[in-house]
This record gives sequence, C-alpha cells and structure tokens, in this order.
Amino acid sequence: MDPSIVTSLVTVAVSIFAIMDPPAAIPTLISYIGVLGGDFGKGDMGRLVARTVNKASIAMLLLLTLFSLFGEYVLKLFNISLEALRIAGGVLLMIIAAEMLLSKERPEEVKSGDFAVVPIATPLIVGPGTMSTLIVYSRIYGPLVTLAGAYIAFAMAYPLLRYSYLVLKYLGPSVLQGLAKFMSIIVASIAVELLISGLRGLSLI
Repeated sequence: MDPSIVTSLVTVAVSIFAIMDPPAAIPTLISYIGVLGGDFGKGDMGRLVARTVNKASIAMLLLLTLFSLFGEYVLKLFNISLEALRIAGGVLLMIIAAEMLLSKERPEEVKSGDFAVVPIATPLIVGPGTMSTLIVYSRIYGPLVTLAGAYIAFAMAYPLLRYSYLVLKYLGPSVLQGLAKFMSIIVASIAVELLISGLRGLSLI
C-alpha cells in the first residue's frame, strides 16, 4: 500500500476517534442504561449495554458513511470553498475542544425513551464536529480514504462502548475524565491545523 495512503488513513482515523471521544461518552451511556439495568452487579447489564451499543452503532455507521461519501456534494450544493470549510471546521472544533476540556462530562437532557440513536449515537458520539471534519477530510483525502479512516475509528471506539460498563467499573470516572481531557488537546490541535491550512489557502498567512 502507498505510504501516503497509510498516513492519510492514520490521520483520519486518529482525528475522528479523538473527536468522537468515546471515553467521555461512557459515563453518560451507562447512566442511561443504569436506569433500566439497575446496579452493575446485575447479570443483565452486559446484555443491555450490548443491545444499546449495537443499535447505536448502526446509526453511527450510517452517519459516518453519509458524511464521508456525500460531503463533497454538500459543499458543491452550497458553493462552499475548501478554505472556508477548513476555517469554519477549525473554529467549530476549537469550541468543541474547549467544551471537552472545561466540562466534567457530556450533559444530555433526554432522560427516558429510546436513547440508543438520540442522544448516544448522535450528537453524543457522532456530533457536529465529527460530521464537519468528515466533510473537510473528504475534500482533502478523498471520500474512500475518509470512509476507511472513519470505519477504523469506529472499530477502535466500538470495544470501549460495548464493554463500557467494565471500563467504568475498573477505571472509574476520574480516569475516563482524564482521557477525555487528553482527547480535547488532540481535537484542539486538529482545529489549529485546519485553521492554519485554511488561512494559508486564502493567502492570509
């Protein structure tokens, strides 16, 4: 395989994984499931988590596929330049990184009902930051490379979500919050790179 393609895949996969930030989503995911499953000691907790995560995963894969393959058409439809999208995406990601850094967990308002798709799949994991980044990357690296990288990111995120009740039980909320803070630094770095590349494209720096 061409080394440049491998580098692009790694860049997309790491970026999308960091923006999805599954460690930060685990406490919220378990808090929803805990309403149905009760304490962690109950034997059906694993089944409830598996059922919820599998359902959420279908929605996540559909969203990742949609924005990876058709992001180019969205840009053409609204006549948006790549430079403008890079700057806008960088600003959005910087805001998301600041929220990730300052908040203790991801707050959600939905407290009942079918939460696997909303808010777990979106906007908790595949949110505006992920969607906008996929659109930018589909222009930079091409739709197929972006889609492959997004699927790799999903493959890394799925085990954390599938076994989230064990991760939370053994690592604890404080460790997960620490991982989330680290992810926020990665997202902020991606935001700066997008801003710089967009400004260079407009010959402003």
